[in-house]
Amino acid sequence: MIRFLDATLGRWLRHFLFILVRSYYALFYNVSCSGKHLLQDQPGTLILATHVSRHDGPMIAAMLYSTKRIRPTVHYDEYYNWGQFLPMYIASAIPMSSPKSWPDEKRKERKATVLEIVHKVLAKGNSVLLFPAGRVRREERELVPAYLSGVHEILRSEPDTPVMLLRLDGLGRFQQARYDGFWSFIWIKKGRRHVAMDLRPLNDLDPAQDLEAFNAQLEELLNKPISYEL
Repeated sequence: MIRFLDATLGRWLRHFLFILVRSYYALFYNVSCSGKHLLQDQPGTLILATHVSRHDGPMIAAMLYSTKRIRPTVHYDEYYNWGQFLPMYIASAIPMSSPKSWPDEKRKERKATVLEIVHKVLAKGNSVLLFPAGRVRREERELVPAYLSGVHEILRSEPDTPVMLLRLDGLGRFQQARYDGFWSFIWIKKGRRHVAMDLRPLNDLDPAQDLEAFNAQLEELLNKPISYEL
């Protein structure tokens, strides 16, 4: 029954939500997405993205919606926040982590359940959007803490999972803001903010190495400047 509702009512609600979110960003942001076509024919893919602002999740999901169904991952507290739960549920977001107040055993069980959900989503051909840094950037560089193990465990258990790297430029607090002249007809100098997304296959991330080395390598990849040369 749940699958039927997801494929019918859920599909209509997701499309409606996509139209609303995409329309909002079209008014205030001039977004380009390099490499989006590469996702078209991919099987279930793990998309690892930089986290430069609170707009990242909905903007990425909206930009990629017509190319591939994306299941964004969000923090447990954000997912179960009463003001955000409905759009999170419609977008089929996957709540990651767990409250620190939970007993260790319960948190381990929760983590195992989440990893199982992620693998099922990927196996069905849908893609999962994950932010390896775990939080919005508070400094110029993207930092991946050595203790965060989600990406490492996903790829270690399924090393053949396709991985793509998504980097954002022009959106975050520490990134240069550029604007077009979209609103110039009403004498507003700053129009839509230019945002660049760069989506590329990632083939050299080795899950066989230990967690600290893995996260250090991932951090370097996330901080590479965007190159527009294919």
